[in-house]
Amino acid sequence: MRAGGVRGISVVVPCHNCGEFLVEAIESLVAQPRTGVWEIVLVDDASDDAATLHAIDVCRGHKGVRVVRLPERAGVQQARTAGLRAARCDYVLPLDCDDRLATDPKLLTEGGYAQQAVQILAEDPEVAFVHTFSRMVGDFDGLTISAYPADEQLIVRKHHAPLPIVYRRRDGLAAGGYDPAIRKWQDWAFAVDLLATRYRRCATNRIHCLPRPFHEYRIHQRWGRLSAGEVSELETTLLVVERNLDYFQAVLDDPRPARKIAELVCAAKPDRLTELLHMAAFDLDQALTVARQRKFTLSSPFESLGIP
Repeated sequence: MRAGGVRGISVVVPCHNCGEFLVEAIESLVAQPRTGVWEIVLVDDASDDAATLHAIDVCRGHKGVRVVRLPERAGVQQARTAGLRAARCDYVLPLDCDDRLATDPKLLTEGGYAQQAVQILAEDPEVAFVHTFSRMVGDFDGLTISAYPADEQLIVRKHHAPLPIVYRRRDGLAAGGYDPAIRKWQDWAFAVDLLATRYRRCATNRIHCLPRPFHEYRIHQRWGRLSAGEVSELETTLLVVERNLDYFQAVLDDPRPARKIAELVCAAKPDRLTELLHMAAFDLDQALTVARQRKFTLSSPFESLGIP
């Protein structure tokens, strides 16, 4: 069954009272180079802030923008799913309303992120999704610590799966969309659901990386991100493992029950040094730049003993 209908991309932007950044996010999408069909699905999650409602009206005036308004506040996960269901194109890119896609012409000489990702997915059915690197903007400027190519094994072991992946709409619908029970690590949970759904139909799960900072992740203190919330990582991981136990057991080659595997996955989550080493294996100069920006140091409790 054809779940989309048009070879093109639907960019889904959920929004609740985020007018301060919304116009900038949408304009970054409007400015993208494109071939084929584009649409921007702006999901208004029952905003009641005057500035946001004005920003939505401004965005509505851009060509290719459709506004889907939810009758009552549903939360970002259900808003993303509403956008996924409303999408008319075969490929989907989610974007948070306070983030942007890069518009630097030097970065876009070979095409934009969405444009290149659609071509990759259309030509290679073995690619589950395409991801890119994120550059922080706003209160900090620099690549995120997870700016290195992902693969299926790394994703399963709790390495970062970014939100702005480009994937097939039919895969997202088959996975059930974005689970509202997941209150943190939502990007990782959705990526796992997507991979597990493809695994069950015996599809290959290659992950393609466009290794340039096409995504701009805004650092700000205006209002809290979900990533700042107090949520049990183990219990959240367990929710994801329980509904995809067959997949985790197969990929990890581990027949143990869900809680044991959830504990293993949490323990496998990389610390910053591990992520920096993954980045260094991909691009040493990039890793050194990130280490200098963060002022990372190697310290040891035995330094006082003069042990080298």
